[in-house]
Amino acid sequence: MRAFRLLSLSIALPICLFSQAWLPPKGEGTVSLLYQYGFDRLHAFSDGSTLDAGHMFTNSVVLDTDFSLTNRLAVKVSLPYITGKYVGSSPHQYVRGDPTTVTALDDGTYHGALQDFRVDVRYSLGRGALKVAPFFLANIPTHAYPIFGHAVIGPDGREYRVGVSLGRRLNPILPKAFLQGRYAFGLSQKFLNVAPKVSYGEFQLGYFLTRRLSLQGSGQLTYGHNGLDWVPGLFPNNFTDEQWHNHLRISRAMILDVGAGLGFSLNRSTNVVVSMGHSVYGENVHLHTAVVTVGIVKAFTTKLSAEKDSGLATLPEASKATTCTCAKSK
Repeated sequence: MRAFRLLSLSIALPICLFSQAWLPPKGEGTVSLLYQYGFDRLHAFSDGSTLDAGHMFTNSVVLDTDFSLTNRLAVKVSLPYITGKYVGSSPHQYVRGDPTTVTALDDGTYHGALQDFRVDVRYSLGRGALKVAPFFLANIPTHAYPIFGHAVIGPDGREYRVGVSLGRRLNPILPKAFLQGRYAFGLSQKFLNVAPKVSYGEFQLGYFLTRRLSLQGSGQLTYGHNGLDWVPGLFPNNFTDEQWHNHLRISRAMILDVGAGLGFSLNRSTNVVVSMGHSVYGENVHLHTAVVTVGIVKAFTTKLSAEKDSGLATLPEASKATTCTCAKSK
């Protein structure tokens, strides 16, 4: 059980790698509080070329709870509050070419709201060294929020994902290291006859430097299979007015992020983490110049716990190291 606690708690912050291969033991879980700062400097077009058309800044606070109903079945829920602002000379205009129709979101000040409620159900298969956990994730907007402007907080649309997470400790070769990855296929609700289909891939490599300090690197790929393109030299004039007003929802987004993080164990049940991420390539998206994350994770136990004598879920030796590079949960 100590190994399960160690790894499930060492890779469990929200937004990034939402579905982990390791589950907490029955009746135990974690509560995480995450702060994330994001800075996006470049727009990436359909051919990967970029343009500096103004800068986007985001601040996010995410509350996340992960709990195991059994040793094989776990449920995670997450809710972010996000604020964003745009600073630049090209704010979005409802009527292209008419500066009197600039969206209120791009007025140079922060605008914020609750974003999307997420629930993730995963089931662990087998009990060997290789952990395999299929999962289902639902992403549901908490309310109708604006979706037109550089400073939007999200697409305001339902999305459902199915996928699988794989994980393994690298012993006996590297007993202090672990590797995990996931793949998910997502289908969003239809807007203007476009229902975006997206593949999500991610890997993480972690290493416990000491009993308290851990290091982690990761990569995340979001690959849109369909949708509209931001054609350089034409965008946004290659879109109809309706498409332009909904381009966040119906564009064929592709982005590749990499990052690294450090985690430190404050005590047996509490971790802190600091990480940074950066986009290395993208199409039809805002590229993340820098995403800085600070988080705290607290383990807890309930009466359902199989280890009745513990009374407290613990985080032995290692601390949490999680890389979060996606500035907006999508």
